[in-house]
Amino acid sequence: MHMLVKLIFIMAAYQHNIARARGVCGTPNLIPNTVPVSDSEYQTNTSIRINCTEGYVRKAGTSNKIRCIEKDGSIFWHTDLPLKCIRKSLVCSRDTGHYMTGAHDMSATLFLL
Repeated sequence: MHMLVKLIFIMAAYQHNIARARGVCGTPNLIPNTVPVSDSEYQTNTSIRINCTEGYVRKAGTSNKIRCIEKDGSIFWHTDLPLKCIRKSLVCSRDTGHYMTGAHDMSATLFLL
């Protein structure tokens, strides 16, 4: 009888692990110039946002939101507009002749030809 109770307990734990493995996406593939995500498992229908590394920004027309979905028996990460992180560019102000990169401001001489 004691062995039967142990067997039932082991089988219940095993079944729990099988159920847990279904409906789960693993860590998403690392996209160039992005910060790795911290969790290793996400339930289906979970959405997360991927961040660009410092010095990079999300390219217009792309999305940093991905969703764990189940389709035709497969579970995978999906996005309609795959994220692309591009290097922040320098922006020149015509009024001041200064280059600005976010929090940085550098004086520059402009030559107009």
